[in-house]
Amino acid sequence: MDVYRTDEEQVEALRKWWLENGKSIIAGIVIGLSAIYGWRAWQDHLQTRAEAASSEYQQMLAAVRQGETDSASKYAKSILDDYHSTSYARFAELLLARIAVDDKDYASAEGHLRQVMAKASNDQIRHIARLRLARLLTAQDKFKEAEALLNISDKGKFLADYEELRGDIFIRQGMTEAAQNAYKQALANSNASEQDRSILQMKMDELGGK
Repeated sequence: MDVYRTDEEQVEALRKWWLENGKSIIAGIVIGLSAIYGWRAWQDHLQTRAEAASSEYQQMLAAVRQGETDSASKYAKSILDDYHSTSYARFAELLLARIAVDDKDYASAEGHLRQVMAKASNDQIRHIARLRLARLLTAQDKFKEAEALLNISDKGKFLADYEELRGDIFIRQGMTEAAQNAYKQALANSNASEQDRSILQMKMDELGGK
């Protein structure tokens, strides 16, 4: 047996159902459409910002290639101010750190590198910043601080880089045997080019390592 015996009963039931539920359905549709178009608008906004950040980043690189350090620094700071949540901001900060090192402003360089480590969403960028900071500290004979940066559990694809730098730190402290062991670990885990592997092998040979 049909639940509704006549078309009139079905129409009347539909009318009552609509009166009870129609407003909420319309509201749901409106909210759904708003969400869809709002999401698209947000995606368009992000795309526009990414393109603008990319443009400034390319201008920054062009200034670097032309040796225009002041201009490159201005572009980098502009990217940090206007596009601070993008990966371009992290690259810009890496550049500012390099410029600071060239100017022997090591405190500023350290600050920039620590900011990259704290804010980067990309593991590779974080490792690059960590290694650069460790090298900077090593150059200042801050060996304990540098070693502390290397003592992380997940080194990913950068294991060889960490071990090589650890060896460099040991060398600076006259710890030959520890340096040899670190270089061996670096060489065993290295995916570097033949030239870079040769440099690492030379470091071992100078220490009498095999």
